[in-house]
Amino acid sequence: MVRVELLKVFSRGSGIGALFVAVAVGVLVALAMKQVSGMQDQMSFNGQSVRGIVTFDVVQVGRWALWARNFFILPLLLLLSTAAALAGEHADRTLRELVVRPVPRWSILVAKGVALSTLSGLTILLTSTFSLALGYALLGPPAVEQSIAEGGDSLSRLALGFAASWVSDLALIAVGIALSTFVRSVGGVVVSIVLLLMLDRAVWLVLKAASLLGLEAADRLVQWTLVNAMGCWEGWESSFDVGQFVSVGIIIIAGWAVAIVRFGRDDVP
Repeated sequence: MVRVELLKVFSRGSGIGALFVAVAVGVLVALAMKQVSGMQDQMSFNGQSVRGIVTFDVVQVGRWALWARNFFILPLLLLLSTAAALAGEHADRTLRELVVRPVPRWSILVAKGVALSTLSGLTILLTSTFSLALGYALLGPPAVEQSIAEGGDSLSRLALGFAASWVSDLALIAVGIALSTFVRSVGGVVVSIVLLLMLDRAVWLVLKAASLLGLEAADRLVQWTLVNAMGCWEGWESSFDVGQFVSVGIIIIAGWAVAIVRFGRDDVP
């Protein structure tokens, strides 16, 4: 069953597009950094050349590739793949072919989850591989090597950032699968999650503002917003926030729990 779901995920336009964008992000960021590095003698800040101020090396390429990978397009493509895996099959009435088989319904969801998680992991692997390989070839090794304990921009710490990005994707997949048991169209799932994330971002901004005003309760509540939890990968540059990973874990567990309960009771036509 997992093999079938893998074939479906990687044969859809969203899955193919995700792989293409993952490669493009790594290549384009490395080429852009190389181009900018060649212009650094002509660039200045407060009348001083940026040479020696801005570092151009493999770590910086990986940093920007990680940011670009998580910015918008790849999460959207992953979300489209998630919606198509359940809501899409529900809409085109191909889901019934699975539920009539003599297997537990939860195993169907598990197979879809494994396939989607594999797609996410492969996009991360492609982006990191192409960005770091090209970054090393074009710009050389890290300019300043520090240990993880020192919180430096080391390649090993950057690798942890890419790994944490996969955890963030798992949360997005869990939310998408859960909503797919309520909404019966791909477009509906995507719009619902976009609206949910917009609302969550607004709540995050309000809580952040309240936290800056000294409200301790707001500082605690902001840890439980989706935008804060799914940004767990951002801590690779300094130190990871354990609270963010706890929040992500709760989102993943809750999302799949809701999906399994709802799908188990769903009357699939």
